[in-house]
Amino acid sequence: MNGLLHLIRSIDLAFYRWLGQFAGNWVLDRLVSQEEANNIFKGGIFFAVYWYLWFRAGPDRNSRRSAIVVIVIGSLLALILGRTISFVLPFRLRPMYDPSLVHPSYSVQFSPNLENWSAFPSDAATYFFALAFGIGYLARRLVIPIFLFTAGWICLPRLYIGAHYVSDVVGGAAIGIAIVWALLRTEWIHSLVAGPLLKFEQVRPEWFYVIAFLMSFELADLFADIRNVGHAALHIARVPSHSGFLRLAFAVVGVAILAVYGSITLHRRNHILSRRANSRSST
Repeated sequence: MNGLLHLIRSIDLAFYRWLGQFAGNWVLDRLVSQEEANNIFKGGIFFAVYWYLWFRAGPDRNSRRSAIVVIVIGSLLALILGRTISFVLPFRLRPMYDPSLVHPSYSVQFSPNLENWSAFPSDAATYFFALAFGIGYLARRLVIPIFLFTAGWICLPRLYIGAHYVSDVVGGAAIGIAIVWALLRTEWIHSLVAGPLLKFEQVRPEWFYVIAFLMSFELADLFADIRNVGHAALHIARVPSHSGFLRLAFAVVGVAILAVYGSITLHRRNHILSRRANSRSST
């Protein structure tokens, strides 16, 4: 086991040093900087493809939509599993922060949006390879392009700036692909989860697509807005003088959620009563 870990470590360091020889290139550094900062060309492209597959006509549309629901759920579960693994295993320092390594010099300053978490496994690789596997499952002709895009455009820059080692990316990709593959072959996920959601889409399309839009927006944006709100809430919570404001904010949000829920429930109740009244008058 120690020999295998030593071999993996040697490969990780060798690849990091090999990529380091390209650092400082004006064009390459700025291309990587744009890739890191622009989520529309990462998650945005993935979910544009998924929305195309969702609305594409064909005799398999219902089964395709069921698979899309399962793939999105599987991608989120893969992220949760990856984070759980990172908390259970010993902490792994990202190469860019390792003082024992000789770091390359870049022509621009990289400010990647990184949590203070262990590097293994890579969240980006877990998430995007899960989504890539789902696209390949639904459209076989896109298997090679989407996997090359995920590896070259999304994961390689993370290796280039030292956010991850190769083994972090390989481990994350394996987790993402395995979870989505397993869920797609699990019938009860389709029947108990995807089935009711598709029925809800048919009965209440106005609510389904509002929720789906907001979810896909955050999924495409890598939860940036949610994480920013979470960081702000944690910062406020750490300051004792802000505790009253935080309680007030939570109270306002709670009241707003209850108001929206009550409005939806009342609208649904009135709709049911209206349908019953119409059915009675027709008879």
